[in-house]
Amino acid sequence: MADGGRSIAEVTVKGTIVRKLPRKVDVLEGENAAFCVEVEEEEMDIHWYKDGIELRETHQTILKSFGRTHILVFVNTTHQDSGMVTFYASRSRTSSQLRVKGARHCPPSCPIGVQINTERANAALLSWSPAQDFRRNPPSGYILERQEMCSQEWLQCLTTDSATSVEILGDSVPCEADYRFRICSVNKYGRSGYVEFPRAVHLVPVAKIQSPLQDALVPEGQDACFSIELSASVIGTWFLNGNQLQEDERFSMRRSRTHQSLRIRGVRDTDNGAEITFIAYGIRDSAALYIQAPLVKFTPLSEMDRNKFVEVGNPIVLYCELSNPEAQVRWYKNGVELHSSGLDIQSDGTKRVLVVEKAECFHSGVYCCKTKGSAIQFTVEVKDIMQYCFVKPVTCIEAGCTVVLQCEISDSTVQVHWFKDGNKILAESGVDFISEGHIRKLIIQRAALSHSGVYRCTTKHDTIEFHVEIRVQFSAVPECEKNKCIEAGDRFELCCEISDPTAHVYWFKNEMQLLPETALLLSEGTIRKLSVQSAELSDSGTYCCKTDNNAILFNMEVKGSNNFQRWRRTSPLK
Repeated sequence: MADGGRSIAEVTVKGTIVRKLPRKVDVLEGENAAFCVEVEEEEMDIHWYKDGIELRETHQTILKSFGRTHILVFVNTTHQDSGMVTFYASRSRTSSQLRVKGARHCPPSCPIGVQINTERANAALLSWSPAQDFRRNPPSGYILERQEMCSQEWLQCLTTDSATSVEILGDSVPCEADYRFRICSVNKYGRSGYVEFPRAVHLVPVAKIQSPLQDALVPEGQDACFSIELSASVIGTWFLNGNQLQEDERFSMRRSRTHQSLRIRGVRDTDNGAEITFIAYGIRDSAALYIQAPLVKFTPLSEMDRNKFVEVGNPIVLYCELSNPEAQVRWYKNGVELHSSGLDIQSDGTKRVLVVEKAECFHSGVYCCKTKGSAIQFTVEVKDIMQYCFVKPVTCIEAGCTVVLQCEISDSTVQVHWFKDGNKILAESGVDFISEGHIRKLIIQRAALSHSGVYRCTTKHDTIEFHVEIRVQFSAVPECEKNKCIEAGDRFELCCEISDPTAHVYWFKNEMQLLPETALLLSEGTIRKLSVQSAELSDSGTYCCKTDNNAILFNMEVKGSNNFQRWRRTSPLK
């Protein structure tokens, strides 16, 4: 057809519909599909349907009538438009199967004649020609990709619409390396294969110093580290007093993209005042190395010795060892210097000890032992001990029942706080907080689904956790109500009762969720109903009413009725 649609030869027969629809209509995706029928009389009551659903005119569905001729057009068809098209006139009908097939399109062919010119320093001129069939299958553009010689990964450089040559400059690459290039053609239907340019080219980005070298003051015997940050990744060289350094046991050089570093292991007194220089493409920077006399050092301690957990009333003992027995130390807590009042500060050879005879909660904090040029830290936590005692194991509770969470603490005067899912629980109707001696309780009088979650009872230093799950229960349903058999056209209703009137339920048929437009879904207090006014054969199946953690099943069988089936054959869909 002129508008891009397709049709099949029409047939003229006697009856209400004079010219019927063809048996099938095949169109390509994106074309228009047109249907035409002719009836005996004008102004007849006619209807168009697709897959049993009556059609209404839209911007993609055109319905026209000219006297006794009636036309349906689907504009710009897609695969979703495929289906059975039916025309009704009075008690007569005619049908046609619409099939929408995918249009075949091809990506462009590969570019040809690829060449690379490297006569210009730190640049590469890439050129190519379109494929010989470009007029029949033209590309809309080209994609150029690059690859470092030491890498397997190809990265996109640029795209171009119509140009057949580009120049790649050193400034356009992220780091200094040998690069290979490849190209492909693209259009809206895909892309061609890649064609690789014949050789590689060495490109160097123009780098600038972002973070320069810094002078270093290093204790004798330790490692000296120098680093420089550049704006681009380039290959550089390190020098010590004008002598180029090579990687060995003493000198270690690393390059990570734009970061360059040098490590000198075990510096000596003879290295004092040495000049460290870094040179790269267009870059030169220097710094000085100064050697510091050996400092007093603390012997490293284990995590257990540096992090103390002490119960109230027990002693706190912090100790450390120095490299110099003559060194003077000072003790600090949370940055404030400590004095001997109430504390036992000891010094025995290279050992230094701080003792608190009887720990209290306020002794918690960060302690530090300092000497000139060195320090060591300790973390002390003094806590009450909470003794956990479950009176009733709480894992799963029926909605409407009482939830009791209970624990026991060592100090009857300690105040506790209750939390649910990280939020503090406040006093409200139906929730009680009980404190009886060492016992602490949380009582929820009537559990609902919203009470499920993770509960915590916390003191200043301890926490106990409860996991509570509230389950909604279905009341028992007689077998005669769970297994029903009715005739088509009759009304049927599925009904169940749940323990929580606030619980939301979902109805399913043969594991497919039912929506309100497909059936009448009712909720009255604890009652949940599904109602179908006029049953059809397709309503047979297994129905399921589900909550978040429970379900009940119904089996429904709808039998055919001769009167009902005959009405279905002769009556048009409304």
